[in-house]
Amino acid sequence: MNAQMFEVKVPGSTANLGPGFDSLGLALPLYLIIRLKPAAKTSIKIIGDHLSSLPRDRSNLIYQVMEHLFHLEEQKLPPISLEVESEIPLSRGLGSSGSAIVGGLLAANELLERKKSKEELFQIASQLEGHSDNVGASLFGGFVATSFDGKRAMITHFPFAENLRLMLAIPTYTLSTESARKEIPNHIPVKDAAYNIGQTALLISFLMTGQIEKLATAMNDRIHQPYRQNVVKGLKRILDDMEQMGIYGAALSGAGPTILLFVNEQQISTMENYLKNVAMDEQIDFQIKTLSIEKEGAIVYHSTANRQII
Repeated sequence: MNAQMFEVKVPGSTANLGPGFDSLGLALPLYLIIRLKPAAKTSIKIIGDHLSSLPRDRSNLIYQVMEHLFHLEEQKLPPISLEVESEIPLSRGLGSSGSAIVGGLLAANELLERKKSKEELFQIASQLEGHSDNVGASLFGGFVATSFDGKRAMITHFPFAENLRLMLAIPTYTLSTESARKEIPNHIPVKDAAYNIGQTALLISFLMTGQIEKLATAMNDRIHQPYRQNVVKGLKRILDDMEQMGIYGAALSGAGPTILLFVNEQQISTMENYLKNVAMDEQIDFQIKTLSIEKEGAIVYHSTANRQII
């Protein structure tokens, strides 16, 4: 059993990217930090006012995930001091639950002296999350395509156009993944499913080959965004405007309500003003962040030497 203090750093993520429902993901440079050390009695400390709703007892998701991995190894999680800090807004479609699952698994795996490989942890994370796009991006970093049939998850990485920036319009209101999924009908027309398959293939190809001027059309979707427009303020207007605005693409980030835009450096100021106008017209408040893709994925550091160990 690893008895040293260590830190787990997990990036958040954006998923779907329009047509790639429950399959495409991007890691974001917004981080969940978990600091852990052995203790005489278990304690959980949450840092940050925006995390005030998170439980500080054993019902905490990170703690429950750690217990789960120990249970799989037929061991009992020992008393620990757990400190959680995060830049990832909760219930905004930025992978907060996925990062917590990845972080909990990595923390538990470190205590277990890294019995599981990253691939094995990915399988467990996908089972716990129910889909693999967010956990895959957070665990491995970069731009990923994933699939999960309920039993086995698969993942592959793709290069990402270097000159693209990610702009996030993060509303102050929240939307749970469960609520957002209820907006999607149980049955999708075959023609819409076929359309999304083609769109997803084109989107991956354009991102890989740098044909970013074609992204706006390739990010159109018929499976989830048309239905989720009912509960995400401003989404329909932004999707309708993106080609006219000359940006490279826009999509709902995960289940929302955050909206993702692909822009270049020259468009940032114009799009910030545009989003402020949308917010005023739709009577919502956006926090606007402009980011690059996070390439590294989740990392465990040995705190005394700041040494990367996974």
